[in-house]
Amino acid sequence: MRACEICSGSHLEQLHRQHFLFPGLPQAVHYDVVACRTCGFAYASDIPDQSALDQFYQNVEHHLHTDLPPGLARIHGDFFHFVQQHADLASDARILDIGSGMGHFLAHFKQAGFQRLLGMEPSPAAAKLAHEIYGVEIRSATVDAFVTEERFQLISLCGVLEHIADLRNSMAKIAALLADDGYLFIAVPDAEAFGKTPPAEPFLEFALEHINFFSAVSLDNLLAASGFEKVTVISQHNDFYDNHYLLAMYRKTTKAAKRFTLDAVAAASLLSYVELSRQVLRPVEALAEQLEASAEPVLIWGAGALTSRLLCDTRLGKANICGIVDRNRNLQGKPLLGVTITGPDELAQHQGATVFIASTTYAAEIRDTLIQQHDWRGRILSLATGAR
Repeated sequence: MRACEICSGSHLEQLHRQHFLFPGLPQAVHYDVVACRTCGFAYASDIPDQSALDQFYQNVEHHLHTDLPPGLARIHGDFFHFVQQHADLASDARILDIGSGMGHFLAHFKQAGFQRLLGMEPSPAAAKLAHEIYGVEIRSATVDAFVTEERFQLISLCGVLEHIADLRNSMAKIAALLADDGYLFIAVPDAEAFGKTPPAEPFLEFALEHINFFSAVSLDNLLAASGFEKVTVISQHNDFYDNHYLLAMYRKTTKAAKRFTLDAVAAASLLSYVELSRQVLRPVEALAEQLEASAEPVLIWGAGALTSRLLCDTRLGKANICGIVDRNRNLQGKPLLGVTITGPDELAQHQGATVFIASTTYAAEIRDTLIQQHDWRGRILSLATGAR
């Protein structure tokens, strides 16, 4: 259980309990989405400790795109443009990107002429690919394990803070790595926007690794307490994930704020998000019940976060599942509901089955693969398009 990382409060309001069933796990796990009644910060409690989360990132290679989708490329370009607008950096500035993935964001700095670049990424495979594709140095490490004598003029955290369990200690370490008056760039999902429109996937923002839900107010509270002053914060939509991100620039100072501003929006937004997700889930629940009742052979394409939630939130796990397919080689060979996950090359043995595409981002691509490459003759179902 977590006390509030901003004010240390322990008087919490429970907003939602999210269940997950992952490959290799014999039973479902969960976390509780809560809001601190003292300062309003919203986060997940009853979670694995930080070392377990670090192991999760090291062993499961997330989001390794050797061919970067155009939507993701636009996101990295937008982030870089924001940094250019709001950070006054010399060409010889030392830049550290924490959570670098394959180095897509750092590559923008290299293309702009910056040479003193370093990335930090828990996944060794991602770090290796970054060097091969972009020629940038990325060290395989976590924030806690990273050691260097260097001090940086810019540190970037793109999609990182929502994953960190021990925010206070991590922010102290990050502040120590930053030179005096250095800049800190943050991109993090905007919790205030969660409840405004129905999500593409029910409970999409409640991934196992998403454990902090920042509004602009709670982000400012955390950063001010860690010795940073705000330069600017904006909320920006991205079409790839169909959500909003906070893009924030802060600067290191010598003083840490001791007071916080009450976050009066996060809890209400998350409660609205839960209701909107339930509305999106209802037709999926009905579809899962139909598949269970028909007992028709069902092939699930996708063994990731969406599947992990649907198997807990609907009757999909009660259907006659004949196979589960995923392109992620780290998942192939692992059991899920007693079914061994395979790659797409073994689709032929299930020809004619009803395919349930457990993805929204790549649903159209998967559908085209089934039809064009595998001449699929069975039904194809997805959250986005229903049946073929």
